[in-house]
Amino acid sequence: MINSQVLAAAREKARKSKRKVLNLLPGGRQFCDCTECYGKQLPRSSRLIDKHRRDFGRHPTSLHPGAPCAGSAQSTAFGFRSKSSAPDTATEDSNPLMLAIDFGASASVSEPLAFNLTSALDDEHPLIPHSGSGFGSPSHSNSQPGSPALGLYLAEQAPGSNMDLDNSLAQLSDEDSIEEPTLGPTTPAADVELFGRLLHIDRAVDIPPPLRLRGGQESDDERSDGDDQDRDSQDDEPNPDPLEEVEDDPPEMHVEPIELGGEPDVPGEENNGIPAHDEHPTIFNIYLRTWVLYAFRGVTHDVVQAVLESHKATLLAEARRGDFPAEYIAQIRNMATTLRALERRIGMDFSDLITIYSLCPLPQCGKRYTLEELSELPDPQCVRQVGNDRCEGMLYTESTLTNGTQKRTPTKSFPYNSLPQALGRLLSRPGITGFMQHWRRADDEPVNEDVPPPLAPEDWMNNVDQNQRFGDMSEAWGWRCQGTGLERTWDGQEYEDVPIGETPLALSRLPLGLNLGLNMDGFQAFRGKFAATGTYSVNGVYIVVNNLPFHLRMLIENMILAMVIPGPYEPKGYAFDQVLEPLVDDLIDLSRGINLPVYNPQTRRIEEQTVYASLSSLLVDWIARIKCTGHAGVASEHNHCLYCKMRQCDLSLPRGYLSEGFELRDPHEHLQDKCRWRDAPEEEREPIRQETGTTFVDFDRIPGFYSFDNCPIDAMHLFDLGITPAIVKDILYSPGMLRKRHARQPADETPEARFNAFVRRTYFPPHCSRLPCELSKMGSRTKAEQWRNLRTILVPALFEAWRIGDTIPDANIPRGGENTTNFKVQQSLAAHLLRRRRHAHNADGGDVDNMPQIQDCASSRNPRDYIACIMRYCVATHGLFQHQITRQDVADMTALLELVGVGFTRMNVHLSPSFHNATHIGGHILRYGNANRVLIKINTNGHGRGVLEATMAKGWMRRAESHRYVKLLQSIEEPTEDDLTTLDALLDATKNGPEHDFQRGVLDAVLAGEAPIHGLEPVRLATQPARVDFRSVKHARFYELMVGFCNDHNPFDNAIFYGYGREPEGGVHLSPRDSTLSYPNFFRYGVRYGSAGHSRGYRARYGYIDNRVPVIIQGIYESTVRVQDQEHKFLAVMVQRFVVPNPQPLFLWNYWGDFMGIHAWEFEHFGPLEAVHPDAFSGVFALSDIEMTYGHYWITYEMANTSPANRNNPR
Repeated sequence: MINSQVLAAAREKARKSKRKVLNLLPGGRQFCDCTECYGKQLPRSSRLIDKHRRDFGRHPTSLHPGAPCAGSAQSTAFGFRSKSSAPDTATEDSNPLMLAIDFGASASVSEPLAFNLTSALDDEHPLIPHSGSGFGSPSHSNSQPGSPALGLYLAEQAPGSNMDLDNSLAQLSDEDSIEEPTLGPTTPAADVELFGRLLHIDRAVDIPPPLRLRGGQESDDERSDGDDQDRDSQDDEPNPDPLEEVEDDPPEMHVEPIELGGEPDVPGEENNGIPAHDEHPTIFNIYLRTWVLYAFRGVTHDVVQAVLESHKATLLAEARRGDFPAEYIAQIRNMATTLRALERRIGMDFSDLITIYSLCPLPQCGKRYTLEELSELPDPQCVRQVGNDRCEGMLYTESTLTNGTQKRTPTKSFPYNSLPQALGRLLSRPGITGFMQHWRRADDEPVNEDVPPPLAPEDWMNNVDQNQRFGDMSEAWGWRCQGTGLERTWDGQEYEDVPIGETPLALSRLPLGLNLGLNMDGFQAFRGKFAATGTYSVNGVYIVVNNLPFHLRMLIENMILAMVIPGPYEPKGYAFDQVLEPLVDDLIDLSRGINLPVYNPQTRRIEEQTVYASLSSLLVDWIARIKCTGHAGVASEHNHCLYCKMRQCDLSLPRGYLSEGFELRDPHEHLQDKCRWRDAPEEEREPIRQETGTTFVDFDRIPGFYSFDNCPIDAMHLFDLGITPAIVKDILYSPGMLRKRHARQPADETPEARFNAFVRRTYFPPHCSRLPCELSKMGSRTKAEQWRNLRTILVPALFEAWRIGDTIPDANIPRGGENTTNFKVQQSLAAHLLRRRRHAHNADGGDVDNMPQIQDCASSRNPRDYIACIMRYCVATHGLFQHQITRQDVADMTALLELVGVGFTRMNVHLSPSFHNATHIGGHILRYGNANRVLIKINTNGHGRGVLEATMAKGWMRRAESHRYVKLLQSIEEPTEDDLTTLDALLDATKNGPEHDFQRGVLDAVLAGEAPIHGLEPVRLATQPARVDFRSVKHARFYELMVGFCNDHNPFDNAIFYGYGREPEGGVHLSPRDSTLSYPNFFRYGVRYGSAGHSRGYRARYGYIDNRVPVIIQGIYESTVRVQDQEHKFLAVMVQRFVVPNPQPLFLWNYWGDFMGIHAWEFEHFGPLEAVHPDAFSGVFALSDIEMTYGHYWITYEMANTSPANRNNPR
């Protein structure tokens, strides 16, 4: 009991001794509960106890709810009691989720922004007390916050005391308070519940502390902290990407082309267009190997000519000494000796396939000219009139050749690959039309006459149950709702799409109705301060035929590079429309139906057929989406969102992320706004744009295309390059949520250091070519794959960074000293949030007296609130991009994404518009799939501005067409050694081209969870095995396992395989020396698995078998036996399973473990060796470890799933 006299006496003693008042109050010295002093019953001052807690951490036993502190049997877990404390006899079982009192509360926010909601959880769990934080320790939120360390002064009140505790504490000054809040105790069992099945509950969060405690003065710890994180932004520093290199394995043989529905074998007619194939094989091989040097090794025209002339001279010399046929000698004398002649001989001359256009180089103009128009101009000045003035752009430079001819070189140009012609070449290839029908079902049979109209979205919704699983994009509602055979007209009042015939045609019911996707992506061809021509950005425009299976759709040879948009900067407005106009004209023609050459599998001939094609989707990043749709942009207050009319200021409040309050845009109304802008005089256009948020672009001429409605969110740009970097860098790292907890915390124990150490020791499978690096080096130049890989392990990595003992304590991370970069970032973000909230306050007609203040916008510092939002984000993104999903799954995961924005907003975290955009992705997933690809790197051979784009376009087409040579050489029944040498050269050169991309395309399909894998050879072995001697020490332990495996998979009735010992009846000896080969790795459905005992397989040594059972691969063996004059091969993989821990550790993600594929295993413990068939393998995983107080565990994260359930769609 503390009365006024005791308090006055303590004050006087404190004044004389210059000590803290708290140390002189009764009970002021308590037993320390740090890991060093716990159990020794050493009385310490509260300040020293706090210091020990910061330096050494609290002993885990002292953190258990209901367990008495080491200091006294009468104390609670903190060594004190609140007025509403539970009796001493309370146990964990009586209230499993009762954690402790929350000391993170501080100055309250203003009334309009105080989000203290009563959760529906209270009805379900009445034992959970009301709290200001849904994921922190339940606190008595009805008590008024005082000093940050208020709880340390609480003491049990005796009846009749003449002064209550609150009044006593009110007399204490700030100088009497301590500097650090006590770490609130939590329990792993409670965390499993709170972060598990209760994650979807919209809980109130911890009230954020103000930007500066104690009236704006720095604490002692903050003053002595130093500016350890006062670094400049790392975004502009180059990312070294030390682990960026890809596989180093030699090229491996290509699997046979896959077929669907009994498609005929590739006939010889495909060799048409390759005149050199009719020449002598030696000459043909010389041509191909020389062409490889030019196409993939970057040699110049002169080198090509020198190589060809050298080969020709050598062959002629051999002809003089040998008896060569006259026809062969004639072919040698007629050999091509220049690059142009070489490309014509092998069918690689694309001069007639690409149209070059010239452009005005001025960014504000960009008018397009044909080369014929350019040659007829009287002078090089652009002829476009802007108002009364003529454009000043110079279109070409003129030079005089040695023969006196005048040559005009365009200042700026771009190549266009005619879309109808490119589709004709694609459809002329045998087998392609068969692949394009892979998605058809019984009710999707194509019809030539009386084609029905497209379905309405409601038809799909009515026919697909909420829990019916679907996977391929052809099963979503947009596929059968796509119409064609339309034209966009003006009826006197508005623009609308009307059918050319009686009704629109359902694209999916046409024999050749192609569903096209347009992808626009770019990179900097030249960049850096040492680039001679400065930064030069190049954008490729690709057309993808969505009718193809996913793993074939994204191969280079099946994609169409329509154009390369010239640099050095991306065109805008009129200039952008000028570039797109040839492509848009072709898309309009294709939507009406045109005749194209198509390979007929019945007649095995190329015939003319009517082909319809419609542009169904633009798959572009957010900036390109703004340009392609004419949208106002993310900075617009009233029109920042492409899909709804939510104001940008509302993104500072929960309503900015709750879809039930969204006013979605109407496609038809949006089209009228665009046309109103287009038809308005120049001076009236800007007010219309400000009002409607849109402008007319060339894509708006395409019938059936409705801007935002056909521009779904691309998941890679939204999540991997948007939200994930924002969470890690802008929300966690820059504001200091991973900074040290106290001034004397060792550098290697800070949350940032623990996070980086966790990432460094995480193993990623070999298909992850770009790995996350330390936080300070991840920025704007970090690749999407690095962010995606980091997201996979993000929750466990943050748990490792923030945990003390076995849980994340309920305590605020210090803001840092006022001179630290972390604190300045917090101030800046609070100012941005305040600006938004004041806009929202004024828009709502709020009272001036309740205007939000800067302290109302200070962000939360409680890591438990952060990890709750991040878990929601990781669960939602994992769930949305599964191979098979239901409408209910989409609704549930979208709801979690909404709670991400709501939760962060209540924590006063300033969010980018990407978090709002994520709430729209559920509807897009129901309609579209997701696909993206970037322009491959093409050697420019020194070409600079003006002709660079044409060089890159031809380079792409060389890569796309080179598949013909690979297939041609592989089809030779009895290849010569020279043929094999040429094939090896092609495979090696195209390691990142057609051959490698086929396997990569299959893997991408698995990783994207997009489409089933049809007919692909499930297992493909490496090409360089080694002969095994089972008597050697390295292989001896696998011999008996291999013998047993052969017997377990024995297809013969009267044979028994044996190794050492006496021959049994019907025995077939498996020789330990000459019967078996060892392989470094194998592929199953595009995923690589390798042997831990081989240098080339070590990186791929882990994998799943069966249903997510992790194993380490110790060897891959293929034994050949001869039984009854039949040769038979047995392929076995020697594995050891991971060991299931007993009991299971309590991690806060346990509830979602099966859903997200995150599981715990005994650290470095394996089961016995066993032999399994390669067909048992079902995926790969990332691997890291966490050491808890009660054990050390491995953590596995599913990275690719090729199990039967994930490969096959239900039909």
